[in-house]
Amino acid sequence: MTLVRAIVAKALRDAGAFNAGANFAPAAVLWADPERTWEPVIRSLQEAVPILVLGEYDPATAQGPALWLRAVLASPESAELPSHLAGRDERNPWVIYLPGISRSSVAEASALNDSLAPLAEVAIRSNWWPSAHGQTPWTPHSFLSSKQGAGLDIAGDAATKAALTQVLDKFFFEDIDDLKRMGRLDSSRLHHLVLDDSVRTLLEWMDDPVSVRSSLEGARWQALIASCKSVYGFSPEKDGALTAASKLGSRAGEWSAVWQRFAENPARYPNIANLLDQARPSVVPLFGDTDPHPGSWPSWNRDQEEALRTALGALATHPNPGDRVKDLAAAHAAREDNVWAALGQAPLARAVGHLAELADRAATAKPATDLETQVAWYGDEGHMIDDLALRAISAAKTAQDRAAVAIALGALYDPWVDESARAFQKAAVTNYHGRTGLDIGTGTAVVYVDALRFDLATRVARRLSPLDAAVETRLAAFPSVTPTGQPAVAPIAITVGGGTAFDAADDQGRSLKGAVLRSALASAGVQFLEWDAAEVGDPSGKAWTQTNSIDSLGHSHGHALADLVDQQLDLVAERVRGLLDAGWRKVVIVTDHGFLLPGQAAQKVTLSLQVTEGDAARKPRVARLKAAAARPDFPILPWTWDTSVDMVSAPGAAAFEAGRLYEHGGLSLQECVIPVVTVTRSDTAVAPVQVEAVRWTGQRCRLDYSPAEADIVAEIRLRPADASSVVGGPKSPAEPGEVKVLVDEELAPAGAVAWVVLLDPNGGVLAQTQTKVGGAE
Repeated sequence: MTLVRAIVAKALRDAGAFNAGANFAPAAVLWADPERTWEPVIRSLQEAVPILVLGEYDPATAQGPALWLRAVLASPESAELPSHLAGRDERNPWVIYLPGISRSSVAEASALNDSLAPLAEVAIRSNWWPSAHGQTPWTPHSFLSSKQGAGLDIAGDAATKAALTQVLDKFFFEDIDDLKRMGRLDSSRLHHLVLDDSVRTLLEWMDDPVSVRSSLEGARWQALIASCKSVYGFSPEKDGALTAASKLGSRAGEWSAVWQRFAENPARYPNIANLLDQARPSVVPLFGDTDPHPGSWPSWNRDQEEALRTALGALATHPNPGDRVKDLAAAHAAREDNVWAALGQAPLARAVGHLAELADRAATAKPATDLETQVAWYGDEGHMIDDLALRAISAAKTAQDRAAVAIALGALYDPWVDESARAFQKAAVTNYHGRTGLDIGTGTAVVYVDALRFDLATRVARRLSPLDAAVETRLAAFPSVTPTGQPAVAPIAITVGGGTAFDAADDQGRSLKGAVLRSALASAGVQFLEWDAAEVGDPSGKAWTQTNSIDSLGHSHGHALADLVDQQLDLVAERVRGLLDAGWRKVVIVTDHGFLLPGQAAQKVTLSLQVTEGDAARKPRVARLKAAAARPDFPILPWTWDTSVDMVSAPGAAAFEAGRLYEHGGLSLQECVIPVVTVTRSDTAVAPVQVEAVRWTGQRCRLDYSPAEADIVAEIRLRPADASSVVGGPKSPAEPGEVKVLVDEELAPAGAVAWVVLLDPNGGVLAQTQTKVGGAE
């Protein structure tokens, strides 16, 4: 690599060449620069060539008057010279730089007896650069573009010459071959050398004009001005940031690339949003013209959110809320991933996407009559409807937005929850057998997570990749409350029976919870590991550790559980990894029950107090019936721990108390189909990336892939190997194992054959599968 500085340094050294057989070595190379065009790079050149500078005495820059220069030439060892100055030898002669001085001025100095007179005698014994007496002094432009100089192709217009002067100090450290490969160097290309990232500098200036202006040195500020004028069609000095914002929002011409850069990381420029709002044009349609990029303006996005909020709030009275929410999702799909969504300003655009998929899944669910088929369906795909409901709630952050989403869930989700619960109850009253007992071997730790509903268990399993995490279904002990359900999944060896209220009891009649449960675990040789202390115990034995955070948060926070649950699931995954890292061969995650969390409070049904065994045996979704009391016309099942005791469940998704949101205890898929997650270390090689499932909601494609930890991006293409045929994406995973990609309807309408393509970070195809836009897979 040869730097531009090296070319200039060589030229100065070559100017000191002489015929040793006929002449003495020159005292120095004199370098006249009447226009001071080289002055910005002298300090840099001094590191390669021993350059002395004519001027006020300043030994730190090897500068001094003519007499001092002459003294240095006569006795350099006695002179005070800076450490950065290159050493002088036969191949690296002294150079005397004369800023603001012409060659003729030195020749005339002796006659005028002025301050240059001492150099007149030195000039007689020295060479000049350039050497020809009548040659015009080299300027940076003339030397660097000359075949006798650097031989670069530099435009000769005034703007380019001015730009070269501005960027000269930066230009000096460019590789000469790289510059030649660039072709013609004009003012725009030269300015890019100073502004390492001109687009970023422009955006930073728009975000904070005063601070950025003060931080840019002269050349860089001039380069930004020149770049803005030549490339972006405005002057930062004369037009200001508001004009720039108007052009940014228009995305016309070169501003399209600036917008793309802004959209990649809008949080980096927090003030630009307000600037765009000020610059938003008042569009009056003429001859059908409209704003081609309304999404550029934050106020437009807010208007869209307000309209969507109103529309979601009206779903409760809409004759066909499912179709309506799909239409809303299609209308707002582009906002789900736009710049305002990235800034958290389009929460409802994201929520409506979840709601549309929820409505689609709920509408296509085919309720089975037998219990076994219902359980299998819920474990395979039904639980995703609950997951989407939680995600829709979580997307809405403000009270207004959450209220609108809750109303929408009341119209879309709650009827399905009630319908599926009634189908489940119809099958369960004659064929429900909640499982009890958990058989584990040595080297196994049980992680009990209260209220780990099936959809939450699948989230945990994804978090545990690349560990092997197998999720299986199990029917909870009934009723689906902790005093009944926790002992049913505990690896204990004692005989368990029914106690008071809903409490399972040991053989002494004591409720199997707290210290009594710990004692039962110890009697079975199972270590109790404190959760908060992250105890890991002895991996050669058996162990149990537990947390009730999810259930506690659900009861205390209602819908806000959706905001908090992922943090709790992270802690569960961390606990499992910690146990395996400590040497446990297997970890089994269990729970006692799931829960219902509808959009609207559960409908109240009346259950007479006379038929139940009092407040302690009565919960919002279940009650213990008196032995001799009349049986209400509600679903009734025997207690898992004592079949002589009947437990009555609220019908469907109803409750025995008004105003209930988060609840459990009754008969529903969500409460009673619980997960058992078995986690082990994977001993196999890394599995290849595969597309596991593809599902469409309108133009939005949701795809699941494995392994969940794979570093991928997804695209929808018309031809799998043709990157130019992309109609959706590229899109990164929303969470491990899942990607959602929106397909441009103009490029690929519903029914078009397309390909789902998974790519590695370098663009290589990892997996592909054919699909049909808008179709169901």
